[in-house]
Amino acid sequence: MSLDIEQDPYVKALAESHPTLSDLTYLKRVKLSRKTYCQDQLKNLDTRAQTVEKELGSWGTYWYIIACIRKLQLGIRNGSAGLELLNDAEKTYLERCLSNLLSCISDEAVPGLNSECLSTKVLRLIDFLVAEQMPEFTGGLIFVRTRAEVAVLSEILSTHPSVKGFYTVSTFVGESSSAKRKTNIAELVDVRSQVTTLDDLRFGRKNLVVTTSALEEGIDVSACNVVVCFDKPPNLKSLIQRRGRARKSESKFALMLADHDDPSTISTWHELEVAMRKLYEDDMRGLRNLEALETIDEGEGEGEFIVERTGARLHLSDAVSHLYHFCATLPTSRLLNLAPIFTFTDTSQGVGQRAITAKVVLPISVDISVREAYGRSAWVTEKNAKRDAAFEAYKQLYNAGLISDNLLAIQGGDEAKPDVNTQKVGKMPSLVQVAGQLKPWHLVARQWQGIKDVSSLHGYVVRLQRDGETVVTMQMLVPCCLPVICLPITLFWDASTTFTASVCPSSSSPSKLLDHAVQSTELLLSSIFRSRMDAGRSDHVVLFAPAGVEHRTAWAEDFSGTIKGHKLRQIDLASLSLSKLGILHDLTRGGVPHLIRGFQKGSWDPNSSEPQDGPDGLFLQVSRFPRRTDFLHPVATVVERSAHEANKILLRPEDCEIDRLPLPYSYFAAMVPSVLHLVGVRLTATFLCDTLLAPLAFSQLELVITAITTTSAQEPTNYQRQEYLGDSVLKFLTSLTLMSERLRWHEGILSSAKDHIVSNASLARAALETGLDTFIRTKPFTGSKWRPLYVSDQLTSTAGEPREMSTKTLADVVEALVGAAFLDGGFDKAIIALQIFLPRVSWSRLDDRDKILLSAYNISIIYPPHFIQLEQLIGYQFNHKALPLEALTHPSYIGANASASYERLEFLGDVCLDIVVSSASFAHQPPISTHGLHLIRTAVVNANFLAFLCLSLSMSVPRANIITKGKNNISSHEATIPRQIWQFMRQTAPAVRIAQRDCLGRYEALKLPILESLQQGSHIPWSLLARLDAPKFFSDIIESLIGAIYIDSHGSLALCEDFLETLGLMGYLRRLLEGGVALYHPKEELGQLADTESVKYEVFREEDGQGVWEERRLGCTVWVGDREVARVGDGFCVVEVETRAAEEAVGILKGERRGRVFAVEGPGLTGYGTSPK
Repeated sequence: MSLDIEQDPYVKALAESHPTLSDLTYLKRVKLSRKTYCQDQLKNLDTRAQTVEKELGSWGTYWYIIACIRKLQLGIRNGSAGLELLNDAEKTYLERCLSNLLSCISDEAVPGLNSECLSTKVLRLIDFLVAEQMPEFTGGLIFVRTRAEVAVLSEILSTHPSVKGFYTVSTFVGESSSAKRKTNIAELVDVRSQVTTLDDLRFGRKNLVVTTSALEEGIDVSACNVVVCFDKPPNLKSLIQRRGRARKSESKFALMLADHDDPSTISTWHELEVAMRKLYEDDMRGLRNLEALETIDEGEGEGEFIVERTGARLHLSDAVSHLYHFCATLPTSRLLNLAPIFTFTDTSQGVGQRAITAKVVLPISVDISVREAYGRSAWVTEKNAKRDAAFEAYKQLYNAGLISDNLLAIQGGDEAKPDVNTQKVGKMPSLVQVAGQLKPWHLVARQWQGIKDVSSLHGYVVRLQRDGETVVTMQMLVPCCLPVICLPITLFWDASTTFTASVCPSSSSPSKLLDHAVQSTELLLSSIFRSRMDAGRSDHVVLFAPAGVEHRTAWAEDFSGTIKGHKLRQIDLASLSLSKLGILHDLTRGGVPHLIRGFQKGSWDPNSSEPQDGPDGLFLQVSRFPRRTDFLHPVATVVERSAHEANKILLRPEDCEIDRLPLPYSYFAAMVPSVLHLVGVRLTATFLCDTLLAPLAFSQLELVITAITTTSAQEPTNYQRQEYLGDSVLKFLTSLTLMSERLRWHEGILSSAKDHIVSNASLARAALETGLDTFIRTKPFTGSKWRPLYVSDQLTSTAGEPREMSTKTLADVVEALVGAAFLDGGFDKAIIALQIFLPRVSWSRLDDRDKILLSAYNISIIYPPHFIQLEQLIGYQFNHKALPLEALTHPSYIGANASASYERLEFLGDVCLDIVVSSASFAHQPPISTHGLHLIRTAVVNANFLAFLCLSLSMSVPRANIITKGKNNISSHEATIPRQIWQFMRQTAPAVRIAQRDCLGRYEALKLPILESLQQGSHIPWSLLARLDAPKFFSDIIESLIGAIYIDSHGSLALCEDFLETLGLMGYLRRLLEGGVALYHPKEELGQLADTESVKYEVFREEDGQGVWEERRLGCTVWVGDREVARVGDGFCVVEVETRAAEEAVGILKGERRGRVFAVEGPGLTGYGTSPK
């Protein structure tokens, strides 16, 4: 059948697409090669039909072609899988071509299923199968070459009268096609229909399977009676595998060969089989000899180790498994093999005698002093020699403190030995019941009980000011010393009016004021809090008296009581100062307090709300006295009424009474709760400093106040920023203590022990055990429930009712106090704070710890000459050369000077980096909010960012290039090559070298866009850094070098910071601190934009053009709620595609919501806000 290439759908599409000159060239090439999908499919059908004709006969060819055509026609009508990927033109063209072919095949042309239309090969196979029709037959396999032959031969055997009554035939082929690939019209076997084929064979529902090489290996197939190779096996491996399927007793394995095949072929198969059997028997004989040796009972000698304290036992027979388990607990990586390495030495001296000893070498993470161990005895078998070496190694590990008394690998926590100085801290619930909040005035009330001499009273001057002018000055009397507040306290009267107050020691004798202070206090407080005072009680905790008043008795008498409103008609109002008047009480409304704003004359008309014109009427123009009693917090901004509206209330004098106490004193009285609250806060902090925190001798009380104040207290400051700093200080000091105390601990134990000590459970328990919980301030001050402080009331309890508090809050306050101690006195005070809260850990001065660590590296080594270039590159010259060598030794390294890998130094460098970044961020002015601090730290203390810096820092080093010009003409010239930090890393694992090479390729492709973003971009290049997908060792060696510099410089964080400056990290940190760079990670930002809707990421593997899944090409779809928002592909790792998908989704959602307000505290998504002032 001749096909016109011009009618091919692909050729027509190219011709009709307005092709360019290059497109026309491509079109011409396509026509000449006839390489289109449709042409390929038709050629493929023709090729397979010819193969079927040759191997199986003409009947098979007709049946195959007709079946393929009808399958295509049915698939087009039903829209079957695979065909939906064809366009309509391709479907139409293929169906037309094949329908024309089908019309050429008449029913008379199709031969019957007889010997004339079957190949000789098929007939011989049928004869063989007829001979095998016996009751004991349970199953057989027939191997053919192609999938087309599978389909056709199975059809022949299912319909041929000689065998169809005995054999039930099924098929099985490999799953080489994909549901997402265009259909192959020459494919008849549906892999979905063969799901049950093997079970059918196993349970007798089918007894003969026609298959390709797919069933040679890797699939569990029941043992068969008969296995037939319809064609010669392609190689010895296939022969062996196929023969292995015929493993039932009395089974047959048949090879079908043509008469014209070389007779020597059969001999060759026989010879190969004999040789194979001999090799197998020799191996089995040797294996039996070894098994016999291994079963020799040699005894175990001193093969048991017992820990007396726990009774734990280690037997020689268990030592190997214990040692492997210990190695499995070491810090791991996909690039490392952590199994112990055993080597054996045969020390036999006589013939027939075996004396084998063993040596075991543990991974480089294990301290060098216990890294190797030797068996104590010689053994006949390697098995026992291995046990002996493992037994000795495990005892060494126990004696070195790396194995617990339960003979398990320690994890740095509760499994550790008693001398590890860490306690068992079980899990704690998220909420725990704690003591009630301390009542600070209880402490003052107790002092009143014990006072015997009025000379022991303490006096303070409380001054209230407005706009720099003193409103009123009062004396405050208490029986003990109070913390002063000389700095102005801002008191918010209303949205536009503020007062300031201060509390300072008085120079006058308070004893002279005592007689009049009780009466003055009653008068003062009753002006505002009359309804809250208890009649007949005068035992006030705090007493007040007017300052600068000579005759205090007369003052109290003059200003006691009220003036009836009608008496105002008898006063010359023109000469009356409103400030001399007190609060006005509206008697028609139960004495509601008001402020007098002025007077208005007129006549009273009960039927009108306004005064009428008249010469004799007098009205009071008043405004409501503020109801609020909390003047510490700003008033929420509201639309202010005009002055006219605010003073619009008019009252008749006869309906009012006016306090004799002048208004400034009432102002003061209203603000007494707020002032006493602040004094009480300072009392609480002072009491804490005098008791639990006494060893710290705080010089800045405000630091303690901030540290014990939670966000729920709604104070101007809270613990969050100090907790951020204290967290870094705690981790730094903990890591340094563990490093210096446990010189043999590997990084895994150190990390676990650190996490154990600094965990929320550990710190929360410390807060409870020390009684810190009662000092933590959680209740906001509102003033609404304030009552005058009476001594008898305050003595009833020292604290409020027990309360619930989160474990995290308890832990955060401890960290905030550590941060406060650090701010007040550096690391020395922070260590004292840790001694208070975590006394079970052996805290000591930083200098002592630094000396211990430095002494461990005071060893002589052979220093590689090229490491001098490393020192030039990082800008630091090491005094102890073992440090940089260890800092750049990968755990895979096997070679000279392999005392340890970089893991311990990386553990220390991690916290050094953290404290440098945290301190610099915390000190920035203006102060950065806590959330902003965390975002910035995440951005720079980031493995991918550190890896990028590691790859970027380089220097040019000279190299001589040799040039050969003829036999005796050799010259050289100087050139330079770049040298980077990672190139100094010592490693011996091929996998590490491959990872370096692959990452370097990605770095070269991403370097410029990442640099541009870091230097000028408005966002952190999260997705680009994720695409870099740098192996962890790149960032690890940066941190290990920081740790090495810290130890070598006797604990200088400043020199560590210099290295970070050289690296470029500090410069980028400053750029982030200055603002203008969006700090949020795209996934976090997307979560905020999604609001209450869920966000889901679906990662998938991409296909290549042929429908094959790509190992290193990932894609991601991001869903917000039930909606697919974004989809990305061409990714290297899961983190990258998720980050890119989030970035794209953020852009889409922002575009959709443009013009709507998305509120974020501070400068929005491109900033971090500022802390409260």
